[in-house]
Amino acid sequence: MKGIVAGVLSAALVVAFTGTATAKSGKKEFVRYDSYAARYPSATKRQLRNAWAYDNGGYYERDSDAHPVGSRGWWELKDQESDGRDGTRF
Repeated sequence: MKGIVAGVLSAALVVAFTGTATAKSGKKEFVRYDSYAARYPSATKRQLRNAWAYDNGGYYERDSDAHPVGSRGWWELKDQESDGRDGTRF
């Protein structure tokens, strides 16, 4: 009888911890882009992902259309696309 109770309790604990770990990992991606979504409310998920990656040193697309308008990455990519013809580079 003690063996059955111990087996049921250990199975319950395994299921409880597995469910908690899955719930936390699913929420992490949403929190990652949440501050960027607040800064750029009209940006698509692709643009938010690129803005986050640009600011944190990850992989990002080198296309200004793939970044939220007005973000740091958008400005720097626009400058590169125009070859610095705005008079700021020599």
